[in-house]
Amino acid sequence: MPILEKGSFQLNLGLFTVKGDFSDLDRQCAWELYTEMSTRVAVTGKVHDAECTDFSGEVLVESLDSLYTFFKETRQIMRSFPVGKTRQNNHLGLLINRMFQDVLRPFLEKWQADFRYWWQYQSNPQLSPFERQRAYPRYDEFLNDWISIRWMMRKIMENLMQTYALVDLNTNP
Repeated sequence: MPILEKGSFQLNLGLFTVKGDFSDLDRQCAWELYTEMSTRVAVTGKVHDAECTDFSGEVLVESLDSLYTFFKETRQIMRSFPVGKTRQNNHLGLLINRMFQDVLRPFLEKWQADFRYWWQYQSNPQLSPFERQRAYPRYDEFLNDWISIRWMMRKIMENLMQTYALVDLNTNP
């Protein structure tokens, strides 16, 4: 069973072993999930940053908004492609649920309220957004956890691309 582990986050991909022919609905579900992942820097990091450590140019409070929106959009993908509509035994909904339970929800529960409270009530709004967020007392720990999230999500995205033979949106033609 493949297990992705980075930092304090772990995701068991054991149920996500997919082989065989896919229906158009299977591939559409995979494409929609892949699209959400590949187009959000907050989720998978910058394209040419293999280690997912580059947060330059990001206002973290806005990136948290994007991460939360990803959560909502991905939940909608689960609704749009219920298990009974696709032929696959190991439905992507199981992977999405695991991403929520083991990766995204723990990260958001740990950091979102703490950072947002600090940003709104304790930080210095006179500073530039980049100086202001660097002043967060738990900045390094926050980013280290986020690096782990991005790395894991990128591995999942790469797995989707390979498994479903999806077009790599991050390569130049």
